[in-house]
Amino acid sequence: MEQTVALPTFKYHPDPVATGVVVRDEDAPCLSCNRIRGYIYDGPVTSEKFHYLTHCLCPWCIADGSAARRFGAEFADSGTMAGVSQEVRDEIAQRTPGFYSWQETRWLSCCRDGAEFLGAAGSKELKTQFPEAVKAVRQCLQTDFDLSGADLKEFMDALSKDEQPTAYIFRCRKCLEYLAYVDET
Repeated sequence: MEQTVALPTFKYHPDPVATGVVVRDEDAPCLSCNRIRGYIYDGPVTSEKFHYLTHCLCPWCIADGSAARRFGAEFADSGTMAGVSQEVRDEIAQRTPGFYSWQETRWLSCCRDGAEFLGAAGSKELKTQFPEAVKAVRQCLQTDFDLSGADLKEFMDALSKDEQPTAYIFRCRKCLEYLAYVDET
């Protein structure tokens, strides 16, 4: 393994190690640059030609776009963001680590920009890591699931990071408002 340099920064996914999609692996070579750098991407990848790229690409090749170019790969779905430039969509899809969700992921946006993905959360994580996001999760459950009162509280209490339903937490890069969506199968 070569000397580890600082991980690249991703403005739309600020801590992919904490969210679990970039993992430490002293032995895994990157299929794009053929280097062993001590970290490998373990998140979702879509490509029409290459069907197995998970745990095969380094974060540096994602950050510089070489993995996306070489394999026709995308790491996140940026197609659902309204009012966001194609440049931002491309950066999120082709140069930003994605994340897993129960169904299809949705990258949220605010202030005409993509939001930062902060992580998956259950009721425990909402209390300890993301208390500022509770309002956004409640709003999502009221709007998307038509929940209120005791049903809303019961659903909030049932949220789980590792089981379903799960909340996905984002923050606007400009106004710093928290955004969220909830997913289950």
